[in-house]
Amino acid sequence: MMPPLSSPVEPSPINEEDTVQVHDNSASVSVASQWLQLKGQIVHLRKCYKRLFFMDLRIDSHTKHTILFRSDDARDNIPTLTDLELTKLWKRSKRGDIIDLSCFQTSEGERIKREHQVFQAVNFQVLKAWPGFDPFPSEPAMGIKDTPATASTAPKQTEPGTVDNSSNTDSSYSWRDYCKFWINSHKCLKEDCRLKHPTGDEYTRVQEMWVSERTQERKVRARIQDDPHATSSKVPHSQRAFIFGRWIVEKYGREYLNSGSGVLDIAGGKGEISLFLTHMFGIRSTVIEPNVRPDKPYQRKNLMSVIQKQMDIEAGGDGHFYRKYVSSETEPPEASQDSKTADTSVDVDLDLDEEAKKERRRIKKQQLLQFIVPRLSTLMNDQFEDQYPGVLESASILIGMHPDQATEPTVDMALKHRKPFAVVPCCVFAHENPERRLRDGGEVNTTFDFIQYLMEKESSVPMQKDFLPFDGMNIVVHQPLKQPQ
Repeated sequence: MMPPLSSPVEPSPINEEDTVQVHDNSASVSVASQWLQLKGQIVHLRKCYKRLFFMDLRIDSHTKHTILFRSDDARDNIPTLTDLELTKLWKRSKRGDIIDLSCFQTSEGERIKREHQVFQAVNFQVLKAWPGFDPFPSEPAMGIKDTPATASTAPKQTEPGTVDNSSNTDSSYSWRDYCKFWINSHKCLKEDCRLKHPTGDEYTRVQEMWVSERTQERKVRARIQDDPHATSSKVPHSQRAFIFGRWIVEKYGREYLNSGSGVLDIAGGKGEISLFLTHMFGIRSTVIEPNVRPDKPYQRKNLMSVIQKQMDIEAGGDGHFYRKYVSSETEPPEASQDSKTADTSVDVDLDLDEEAKKERRRIKKQQLLQFIVPRLSTLMNDQFEDQYPGVLESASILIGMHPDQATEPTVDMALKHRKPFAVVPCCVFAHENPERRLRDGGEVNTTFDFIQYLMEKESSVPMQKDFLPFDGMNIVVHQPLKQPQ
């Protein structure tokens, strides 16, 4: 049941970062005289496209209004929103919240399409957030004259953990009911997260749908880029660290990469790229990662198996190295001789005696202990040089494959110290960097905008971009080596 709107509520404080600056095209006396103050509960939300979303606001048990928020209204003498301000409002909008807002009359075209009241607004204040762990059960959209809503407008209660898609048929909108962090990793770091966190068979089903939909989206997105690689020839997104590492070696060469202190892998996370560079290509690489991650031997073991398999394939094998007795440089001569003999048998595990099996386990354990790369738990910022003098100046190249927050600082640091770099941006956080502008004045809202923004930075050596043969965002922005005069 919806909490009574007449009950006393304490207005929640508004974060200054969430406030919206209203851009009034002129002194709109005619519009100002028609302002209407409304208070109600958000019972339905939908984003129509990038520059328009609406909410259905329940005023009382018998009255609902539709409120439009848009940045595409070209009418004169009305308050307007920028695209970035509209995005901030959308992120603040949550079903079930009780809000207070001032609204004005929307366009005639919007009014004649509906049999109910519709208004337009440019901001709102949350009076009371929807409490509890479960998301608010959305009411059906109120509809328009051509396609009226046929379902009851009464709030529909659902059992916790169940999926209710009755109120919308838009698959992208239905995902708003689920916590994407939970679906991706089975973890949610938000203590007050109000989205759904399915478990058991439902979690498996929802995750499969999520992965399938995102995979298809990546493939569609890849087709619209100027990408020379056919979709059918690309490897899965999970192999991007190996593909990027191999590209770096082919582009810059082993001799140069190993010069000085070697490669700096900025915001390298678990260090997959550096592990490939070090243990597959023989390149010295150091991971710069501020987040201290617990060492998980099973992850290193899995990655070591992947690298050994890939090395076997590169050497002309079938990749079934795990069925052979893998020798080590630290292996005793007699064990090495045994391993050469054992290599001829694919069923060697059945023939090994207990001593040989014990020796094999010892070798694998020693290999795993050696399967590491140097790590520095710090940020790549202006204080880095004071903490680790000489590391940056002696580095051969700065690399990174990561989201927005670390990409631009990596490029800026490389340009400042005249170091070559190679980065693969995977996404952009426009709301965190509203000041970014392209040379033509355009906003940086998409990953492609971000790539163009990076390439427009002043550089002594012109930047270039290449496409890597894996699914998803596969553009690498890089600065080639300066050619001798």
